[in-house]
Amino acid sequence: MARADITRIDHGTAAARPVNGAAGGVVRIGFVPLIDAAPLLAARELGLFEKFGVRVILERQIGWANVRDKLLYGHLDVSHAVLGMPLSTTLPGGATEPLLSVMELGSGGNAITLSKALVDRGVRSAATLARWLVDRKAAGRGGELRKLVFGYVFGASMHHYLLREWLSSADIHPDLDVRLCVVPPPQMTEHMRHGHLDGFCVGDPWNTLAERGGHGTIVSPTTDILPNHPEKVLAVTRRWADDHGPAVVAIIKALLQACAWCDDEANHPKLAEMLASERCIGVPVADLAASLRVNRTLGVNPRQPSPRPADWRMRSFAVKRTFPSATHAAWLAEQMIRWGHAPSEADVVVAATHCTDSRFYRQAAAELEIDCPADDLAPMPLRHQSSYDPRRSPYRGSNEPSPAGPRPSSFVPASVQNT
Repeated sequence: MARADITRIDHGTAAARPVNGAAGGVVRIGFVPLIDAAPLLAARELGLFEKFGVRVILERQIGWANVRDKLLYGHLDVSHAVLGMPLSTTLPGGATEPLLSVMELGSGGNAITLSKALVDRGVRSAATLARWLVDRKAAGRGGELRKLVFGYVFGASMHHYLLREWLSSADIHPDLDVRLCVVPPPQMTEHMRHGHLDGFCVGDPWNTLAERGGHGTIVSPTTDILPNHPEKVLAVTRRWADDHGPAVVAIIKALLQACAWCDDEANHPKLAEMLASERCIGVPVADLAASLRVNRTLGVNPRQPSPRPADWRMRSFAVKRTFPSATHAAWLAEQMIRWGHAPSEADVVVAATHCTDSRFYRQAAAELEIDCPADDLAPMPLRHQSSYDPRRSPYRGSNEPSPAGPRPSSFVPASVQNT
């Protein structure tokens, strides 16, 4: 069957018949000012929500804790959210009102940035940071040294666990050798400028702003740590989704078309202008254009270049990256268990399937004639041509106590870790 071209936006098409929205017929959608909110912002600016018959108000939020609380208390109906936010509400000890991921909004887009002070001392990677910490301790003459402080955006986020993986890859213990803290994305650059953060993991444009402002240097896009990793999702409470199914489907259809539009580099100049608006991200167009620009040398030490595959991308809005995969949630649940942030007796598959609902996405995809995976728990590609299969996870609800310290990394298979 021929597939529809969803990248073509026909502004002459009449709006669809209005669907069942929230109170007053308007859906309140939250977003945090980041490049990966682009599909939501573009859908508004391009009139795609109206095209599919749903009236929305986009409400800018300072950070992810605000998003979570406003969703749970009904002050937002739907929101741009970190991957682990719905998961955190379904694991033992989570919220009483479960959140659902009904769509992913692309992949990648984060980076680890180090302060100018560290980079000026020769620190440009996890390995050089580890050596610098050893040398600093040796030169400390027994005095107590201030721990370096690294920021991340939310406890149950890819940023948090990718930062932990980056540090631990060089035998830097994230809980003992440095200090980690939560900082809202828009505040990262200012905290680094004032010397409060030595490094951070955040989505753009905040890495780019730190680098262009001379306060820091991007040393590792997170897609170097885990290629094409999942990132942001469209989150909603289960109750709201069940009560407003047609609105959820309409929003997903608008966002699928917006994702296709945002992924086309030919549209990036216009996208940068959209995002520069104060009601969107509100930073200069030049900085946003730099954030959107594909740069295969980003974060690479010119003296020790790390070859990347030809199809490497820091960020992707491709439609094929938008399916709400329960596997992604299960993988993140394993990271939480690995670091002692979730009980080891949790069943990662049960938790993942409780916080991920593909029904609405599948209906939207069918109506737009888009293919999507047959299996919500399909294996997830990792590094070294390996994959993660949640059905084979060791965390399937056993009652064995957690051993002390972090577990082996599931970023790479055991056969690679032990070589």
